[in-house]
Amino acid sequence: MRITDAARYARWSALAAILLVAMVAGVYSHRAWKAYRAKQNAPPPVPTAVQQQSAQFTFSKVEKDRTLFTVRASRATEFKGGQKSLLEDVWITVFGSREQRFDNLHTRACDYGPDTGLIVCTGEVRIDLESAEEARERPGERVIQVSTSHVSFDTKTGEAKTDQTIAFRTPDGEGRAVGLTYSTRHGVVRLLSDVRLTLTTPLPGQLTNGTFEPLILTSSSLEFRRSDLTIRLHAPVAARQNSKSLQAGELAIEMDRHLRARRVVADGAPRLRSAESDGMFELTAEKLTAAFGPTGLLDGMTAEGRVRGSYRPAAPANSKDEDRLAADRAELEMQPGRGIGRSVLLSGNVLVERDRKEDAQRLETPQLELVFSAASTPQSWQLERGEMPASARISGKTAAQSTQASAQRLTTFFGAQGQVRELRGQSGVEVQRRIGAGPELQSNSRELVVRFGPRGEWSDMEQTGSVRVRHGDRTAQAERSRIVRATDTATLDGSVVLSDPEARTTARNTSFNQRTGEVRAEGDVRTTYLRVDAGGALNLGPQPAHLSSDRLLGNLNAGRAIYSGRARLWQGDATVEAETIELLRQGTQQGQLIARGNVLAVFPQAAGPAGSRGGPAGPDLMRVRAGSLTYSSADRRARLEQGVNAQSLQGQISAGTVDLFFAAGGNGVQQISRALATGNVIVRQGDRRGTSEQAEYSAAEGKFVLFGGRPTLYDASRGTTTGRQLTFFFADDTIVMDSEQGTRTLTRHRVEK
Repeated sequence: MRITDAARYARWSALAAILLVAMVAGVYSHRAWKAYRAKQNAPPPVPTAVQQQSAQFTFSKVEKDRTLFTVRASRATEFKGGQKSLLEDVWITVFGSREQRFDNLHTRACDYGPDTGLIVCTGEVRIDLESAEEARERPGERVIQVSTSHVSFDTKTGEAKTDQTIAFRTPDGEGRAVGLTYSTRHGVVRLLSDVRLTLTTPLPGQLTNGTFEPLILTSSSLEFRRSDLTIRLHAPVAARQNSKSLQAGELAIEMDRHLRARRVVADGAPRLRSAESDGMFELTAEKLTAAFGPTGLLDGMTAEGRVRGSYRPAAPANSKDEDRLAADRAELEMQPGRGIGRSVLLSGNVLVERDRKEDAQRLETPQLELVFSAASTPQSWQLERGEMPASARISGKTAAQSTQASAQRLTTFFGAQGQVRELRGQSGVEVQRRIGAGPELQSNSRELVVRFGPRGEWSDMEQTGSVRVRHGDRTAQAERSRIVRATDTATLDGSVVLSDPEARTTARNTSFNQRTGEVRAEGDVRTTYLRVDAGGALNLGPQPAHLSSDRLLGNLNAGRAIYSGRARLWQGDATVEAETIELLRQGTQQGQLIARGNVLAVFPQAAGPAGSRGGPAGPDLMRVRAGSLTYSSADRRARLEQGVNAQSLQGQISAGTVDLFFAAGGNGVQQISRALATGNVIVRQGDRRGTSEQAEYSAAEGKFVLFGGRPTLYDASRGTTTGRQLTFFFADDTIVMDSEQGTRTLTRHRVEK
């Protein structure tokens, strides 16, 4: 071995020795360090009052093989005397009688009395309420967290309680209260006073404008039953969100397994209010129930018992305008998952009232259903129609008029702005309308259509199917009728019949102005005046008087009727034909009949003396032609004007004007007793012709008297006779001439000059 090799081995040997010494020293040093650490971490010496300390403490309450709750602590200290123990890092886990929950109570330290079974935790306590299913599937996701202090837990009853302020947080909000009790056996949490809950997370569909106002709930106390997932808030209960508020005696909330509201019930005269920019809405009832879908959107709401609603427009502030609603029950149905209303069903003594400065409206029906459709903007509703399947009555009233409509079934249609656009009625339609203090207009039909203007006032009303109308003592019937509000005019079409105690009129169509009393009829007009003295205008005989024409224009208030277009009147043997026939039955001209244009009339006349030219047995009739005829019943006189020509069996008279005077005959018929002609009078009898300025005819005496101007009588056998007055008799053809030389009598067989 070389020296260099020996040196190398020596160096390796020294190094190995050093390493061996270091390893031994390290082992001993490590053991010394462990002993030091163990001494440092060892519990302090047991005080003289401590009987025993343990690193773990566990206690469970078991009933029928089911664990109700488990108490765990990381360390327990039992003091001498056995009166209490100190538990540190305490966890109380509650499973419930059906093991459906996984609630946890956690705090740093509690005092435990083994004899009393009471655990008292004076420090901060946190309680997490969670279902067993949520804990398995989504641990910590849907937890209700409660923070408080000074909590006592009775292991015998399984009840925890505190009288301190508590704060709690839900997945959708937070709240506070004073005092709490928690029954682990029944899973009931009670907040004892001053409850305030704030919902800070919007439900789906609530962010319509990018902002969300929290929902704030307050009540005197609250009860949460974890087993059936219900929350009950006790009186007084108040809820507020932005401009909306709810007050109730009690509020019950039923939740799904995800702790989302499924059903909300408000009892104790709940009052719902909403102050919007356009006005204030208020709803009250004995009970309100709201149902929510799985997404949290409202599915429907029900109001029960003395349901009352009102709406007051915002401007002007001092306005008394108000809309009111009353019913026994109201149901709101939503379109599932859309947050849009589908319908509102009101039932039981439904009353809707609308009061405005200019008018008032009222609806009464056993049932009203309002149907909605989606509007152009998301999450908005549009009122489409209202259905009243049972008998319904709608009325409107202004200072000047009132209107009422009813039917077995009514349907209302609405416009884009929610205003009433049209109303339709079916079966048993009745309409009543009154203007001022005038008589009420009543009408019945099978169907009804009412159209409305932009301000909600009705504009026209149309009825069809066996229309029956009554206005005071007047009635009408037709196939169709239409009332226009702006003109106060009612129009009847289709086989129209108008009747009153005095007359009956038929026509194809008629119109009646309820305010002015004006009546128009067109198309084959026929009127029968049933009373002989109908306004005094028609008393030419005891029989009813009949009139026909193409058109009729009249005024019921003024007692005036004008028949035009081939007008014709007949009453017994008397007839009048003209372009127009006018009857005046009231006022200063009461009892007048006026015919104008190509007048042709026939009147019976009184019988002449025996031996006169009466012709065959029967009444002698006078036929008259003139431009106009005016008959006055007061003095029983008819004035004929404009180219008058009157002819009978006795003779013929032509003149500018002829007055016919009537007298009642034995059979009650008005007969011509005499006639007075004026202006270019020409009298003809057979081959005789007389002229004068005036002439008088007497039917009873059978004579003509010519006077005025230069009376002249032309006779083919006698020649010409003149005098101041000429009188000739029909019976014996005698002529009496009154002249300056005296009176002379002439006969057909003797002529004196």
